[in-house]
Amino acid sequence: MTLTTEEMGDMPAVDAATLEEVLSSDSFGKFAVLSKSSKSFIQAGSDWQPGPACEAFIDTHGSDPWVLEYRERGRQFRAVGLVTLDQVQAAFRSYLSGRADWRTGFTWGKIEV
Repeated sequence: MTLTTEEMGDMPAVDAATLEEVLSSDSFGKFAVLSKSSKSFIQAGSDWQPGPACEAFIDTHGSDPWVLEYRERGRQFRAVGLVTLDQVQAAFRSYLSGRADWRTGFTWGKIEV
């Protein structure tokens, strides 16, 4: 799989150790995509915005808010609600390893692209 981030670009054939190192740092930027192909991937983007809603999320969860999405078989889905960076990291690890808990750990809604 290929890991793509805002600040680090494409990292082909990413392994679990590299994934963990990159997503644990503050230097990867505001988005990350872990892709099997251009049509099958999981992605996350920071949803930080100035304002009380974001401040409340950070106070409650100790993390900036993130949006988590995946695409497969021509359809794209978004996790309902915002997630933490820890949840993003866990979902990416699960996706990379081929486990299903990245999918079952969230409620997903279909989005139109």
